[in-house]
Amino acid sequence: MSTRSDQTLDAINRFMDSYIGFGTDFAPIFEAADNDPECILAGGYASLLGLMLETPDRLEIAGKYYGQAKAALDKGTERERLFVASVGDLLNNRIGDQLVKLRQLVIDFPGDLFAAKLAQNSYFNIGDDQTMLWIADQVIGRHRDCAYAYGMRAFGREQTSQLNLAEEDGRRATEMQRKEPWAHHAVAHVMLTQGRHEEGIKWMQNLSDEWEDRNSFMFTHNWWHQSLFFLEQEDFATPLEIYDERVWGVDKTYSLDQVNAVSLLWRLEQLGVDVGDRWADVSEYVSDRYLINDQPFFDMHYGYALARGQHQGALEKLMSGMEKMATDAPDVTRKAWAEVALPATRGFIAIADGNHKEAVKWLSAARPRFQEIGGSHAQRDLFELAWLTSLLNAGDYGTALPLLEARVAFRDNVAMDARLLARARERN
Repeated sequence: MSTRSDQTLDAINRFMDSYIGFGTDFAPIFEAADNDPECILAGGYASLLGLMLETPDRLEIAGKYYGQAKAALDKGTERERLFVASVGDLLNNRIGDQLVKLRQLVIDFPGDLFAAKLAQNSYFNIGDDQTMLWIADQVIGRHRDCAYAYGMRAFGREQTSQLNLAEEDGRRATEMQRKEPWAHHAVAHVMLTQGRHEEGIKWMQNLSDEWEDRNSFMFTHNWWHQSLFFLEQEDFATPLEIYDERVWGVDKTYSLDQVNAVSLLWRLEQLGVDVGDRWADVSEYVSDRYLINDQPFFDMHYGYALARGQHQGALEKLMSGMEKMATDAPDVTRKAWAEVALPATRGFIAIADGNHKEAVKWLSAARPRFQEIGGSHAQRDLFELAWLTSLLNAGDYGTALPLLEARVAFRDNVAMDARLLARARERN
């Protein structure tokens, strides 16, 4: 890379390791970019970090460092130039162009695990599981001694339903480096999908001490996963306890923490659990958000939380923005906004209002295409449960019954699914 500064190199290494390993040591990249303006990669990373912020000055910060990196491009390496160009695409909302450049980085520079992780996350956000796995496969040969690479491939394999191989990679990563929370997470996905609840609880509990110093998303998300094992066995007291102590409250202003909280509360409610006054707090923080309409997956959670908390003004603002994204979003995400996220969120608002027949009307169009809004299978199952419980509450047992029978046939030891199926059969 284009630097001779040990300080810059140290900051870059800390930034990369924090991103790949879900750490917290991001901020030094700003100082490094300020002190070493001719280091293109430092400027590119600082610009990307600016975009990751959820504050009103995020675009100003990102634009400043992107301009700095761009001004020094003639002194940089091919890898640096390509990476900075991809950041420029993201800054200017050219998502399709950014994805092309990220794929090129993975092909041309497989040693750059940071670029591969960024590429995986970007494809995750548009629901492209096959490309997520392709990315991991492209770089694994250069990183046979790196636990993070196996954690990345584990998740790609799990999302493409290669469950045994995914678990093999996740366990191998954890053996190589116990503090690899993404690998823990991938194995938890496998165990949840296979209905291995008790085993999953032990797996996550035994590794949970490694999450304490990770960023708030990884900490709260792995505890969210732990909650699902209990919830699916219809132990509802433990998920509420985990919600109060581990899922909500680490960083109440952060999008992903809010999504984890909304997802867990909503699942519990769909199963008939009284969550008390917990919606008041989480919906208040969602209503105060500056950054909305950033990802359809996020807005679908925000919409229900705002409706559930009766924040009408914030909900109208959210929905107005979603309607705008349905026409103005980049080509690669426009249909996901228009044909999946927007009608689904209208359905979720109807659920919050107790109008389940209206919810069924909106969700019937969106439900077959939930994959397009990103998120994992486990995360999107929230929306599937919303669809199923809406059908039951609307009295449409004929539609619900075969769907629930298929769920139980796939995992025949899940108490949650069995109870929903019994409910459909009793009324059918």
